[in-house]
Amino acid sequence: MDLSEFHNPYDFANPVADEDLFVGRKDEMEEIKYYLDHAKTAPRPINIALLGQRASGKTSMLNMTEVEAKRRDFCTIRIDLDEGDVKTQLSFFYKLFDGIFTQACECGAYGGKEGKTYDTYLDIVNTYAIPKDSEEKLFCPFIFPIQYAKAMGSGNINAQLSDHNYKTDLTKLQSEVNRPIVLLLAEGNVLAISKINLEKLRNIFMNVSGFMLVITGTPDILPVMDDVFSPIVRQFKKITLSGFKTKSETEDCISKPLKKIGITPHEVIDLQTSVVKEIHDLSGGRPYEIQLICHILFKRLQLKKARKMTLHISVLEDVRRELETSQDITARPVLTKLRHIKKNQLSALKLLCACNGRATFEDIWKVEYIINRENVWTKEALNRELGDLTKEEIITIDRGLLKFNGDDFDKVYTKYFAREKGVSLSFPDFPLEVFLDVRMRAQIQKIEGIEAIDKLFLNLDTDLSTVFEEISSRIKGASDILDPHVGILEDLFPIMLHYRDLESVPFIFLRISSSLLNAQMCYYAAHPIATKQIGECLRKIEELKNNIREVGGDLVFDTKNLTVIPPEILCKYIMSSSNDRLKNNVTGLLEGEMFNEYMNRKSIKGALCNADLLYNYFENKGPGLCNNIGYVFMNSERLDEAAQLFEMAIIDYKDEKDRALPNYNLGIVNAKRKYYKEALFKIELSIQQLIESGSKKVICSCLVVPKLINGRLLFEEVREEPDLIVVTLEAKTSLALLLREQEG
Repeated sequence: MDLSEFHNPYDFANPVADEDLFVGRKDEMEEIKYYLDHAKTAPRPINIALLGQRASGKTSMLNMTEVEAKRRDFCTIRIDLDEGDVKTQLSFFYKLFDGIFTQACECGAYGGKEGKTYDTYLDIVNTYAIPKDSEEKLFCPFIFPIQYAKAMGSGNINAQLSDHNYKTDLTKLQSEVNRPIVLLLAEGNVLAISKINLEKLRNIFMNVSGFMLVITGTPDILPVMDDVFSPIVRQFKKITLSGFKTKSETEDCISKPLKKIGITPHEVIDLQTSVVKEIHDLSGGRPYEIQLICHILFKRLQLKKARKMTLHISVLEDVRRELETSQDITARPVLTKLRHIKKNQLSALKLLCACNGRATFEDIWKVEYIINRENVWTKEALNRELGDLTKEEIITIDRGLLKFNGDDFDKVYTKYFAREKGVSLSFPDFPLEVFLDVRMRAQIQKIEGIEAIDKLFLNLDTDLSTVFEEISSRIKGASDILDPHVGILEDLFPIMLHYRDLESVPFIFLRISSSLLNAQMCYYAAHPIATKQIGECLRKIEELKNNIREVGGDLVFDTKNLTVIPPEILCKYIMSSSNDRLKNNVTGLLEGEMFNEYMNRKSIKGALCNADLLYNYFENKGPGLCNNIGYVFMNSERLDEAAQLFEMAIIDYKDEKDRALPNYNLGIVNAKRKYYKEALFKIELSIQQLIESGSKKVICSCLVVPKLINGRLLFEEVREEPDLIVVTLEAKTSLALLLREQEG
């Protein structure tokens, strides 16, 4: 493939504006959709604050919020703020009013942008001239533009805004538009430097119906907003964004841009290898960094410096150089000094700044001692490195707390610089208790097959095993699970799935009490075959227990066998609950398990167990899932159910080209039923849809191909990434030949 014909699909320089390229954030988008729907009927909408560090995806999320608002027929106004906008009250509220009024006219209000009202408004705000003709005045029925023109025309730029008049104008506008209005305010942090504007924003928009605010900002804005809105939780729903949490989200972030320009991902990147995990770990799941890394990888393919998108040292160098082009590194004192430090100092920096402003040296040392004793660092050696790093002002110490003395860009650059030196440094900014939990998990989960319940339980009042037993009894009694325990049920579900053929699951429960952390943890063998590793796990925990006691804490642990809850009972309970997030997450987990059993473990029986659960208990299956369940049923000879699912997929797919695969599969089902004419019709329809889509290649995970051998139609499954276009033509040839033989 000549990649020079394609543009580089990885745009790290700009936020995502195309819905097809937006990845992950499922829970966050569900929240946004809920509050947009709420705003359609509520007298006072609940506003949204999208919070996250730089390059965390806030603007992309704001773009998707705009898409969803327009889908609901809202009037949407996008305001990109800068520091100049908040210097005076009039400049700030003029920018808001101008955006609202202009968009209202674009939506057809006041005769539209070609009407007399909009023309009169432009004359007023651009010439600062007030119409003298009474008829002219009627064409601009607002007070604020008049005040703005008078103040600006007289040089009184610091004139006070009239809250009452501004609210009156907004009410008129909303009444004319006659639908909810959403203000999308990007770069909300600039409001933190002008508290008076933030207060006026509150006074005006909290008392005018029909308007919803969506503000983006870094967490730094939160204390100011919380102070002004007192407390913010009453009037704003906070949605915090960070890096992608799962490798599957990172994989989507890698794959979607390729698919968008017509490249099948497997042609340029081996997604089944460790490359996705490497990119996920290196980037910390930050969308901007994933795009930057992949931009460099794709660029290397286009320049013929590589055959596949794979990570290695030269790629890290290219990423670092790309970062250098966007900033003057010599003007950054931290980076200037950091570029001259040695590998062992980078290793010390990695450890000392793991909690970045949340831990003292003594805290960090205790965690290190619990995990490694003095096998990697001695206390004296680590303290000596701290002295050198503080002397170079790479680390600062404020009230005993250690912090990297650089901004977000410095952190990103340092991470890639350190990776080139062989140090996997990042700045996770862990709270101290999370830092200890993560490092303990890393030690225990080195043991093959041992996993942790993905929660840190800080409440020591209730025994964790008692909570598990309570969940079990509530499910069996068809009672609602208490809200705090819903997350635990998500973790328990895959365990019960894997142990479905056994009576009980062995768990190890830990309770830690120390100056660093008071919490409970839970470990288990992920699959029954791994239960033989429980003994090794207990030995490792005993070792950690001794280390914790040496730094003044305690750890107690015990093993308990908990009764398996049959997955059928769990699914029935989950489906009857009102928790959509739980339903969606369990559906996704079952779909992943079904695929893994079928493709990786090559167990049709295992895949069928998951397919049955999805088929019997979960509604609202999307067309892709219907197709996949149908495929498992088809190869288990459950042909009627398979046909039903393929037909559902064909109906539910909106795009004609997407219907080609379920149409082909339905053709195979008909061929297996010996309905050969119907089978040929469906396969020819699939070919037509593929031709009309203009696709050159459509790679699938696996396909069933009919082959005519000695007058008999046999079915062979192809798993080596078959091309649907090639396979459909083969199937058509075999069926057409069979029908000719039968007719003649």
